[in-house]
Amino acid sequence: MTSSRFFHALGLGIALPSLVLVAALTTTAKLQAGDASAIGQIDTECDAIQDAVMALHPIHVGYQSGAWVVLSDADFAVAEKVSASIVLADVYKQGAKYAWVAVHSFDVSGKQRATQLCFRQSDGTLERARQATTVPNLAAASAQQAYFASDGALIQKTALFQENDPQLAITIKALPFYSVLPQ
Repeated sequence: MTSSRFFHALGLGIALPSLVLVAALTTTAKLQAGDASAIGQIDTECDAIQDAVMALHPIHVGYQSGAWVVLSDADFAVAEKVSASIVLADVYKQGAKYAWVAVHSFDVSGKQRATQLCFRQSDGTLERARQATTVPNLAAASAQQAYFASDGALIQKTALFQENDPQLAITIKALPFYSVLPQ
């Protein structure tokens, strides 16, 4: 009798951790499925925003003499040709709200770095960010990307995505040049 109680207790000792492991794996699978669903929704929303705003004229801004300024098309074209120690951005509105930002910079040796940001229309929070070595590469499969929840929490990112990118802002209003944009 004692040995059957021992084996029964041993069975419970093995079964309980197994149940906990199964529950944890089920929760992880649900979270991953939820993340995949959220990422799919973010991609759909950001692609729709991109399609809508690319037909519009962007507001050009640049970082000059220690301050952000709005640039004319001509000034922006000249600044891009300089391609050394400069930060430039194209900012797009969808309706009455800013929703899409493409920022690129050149270091002193002329090396380019590009960041693309998609913001939620509902509350102006960052949905998706992409990073690449050039503006055209932002659309390439090799672009690094990250997805964000409306509270700023990271949902998922590619391995080489740089979370310390100085161009990232969790809300549109937190962008360093937001105050110079026409309201």
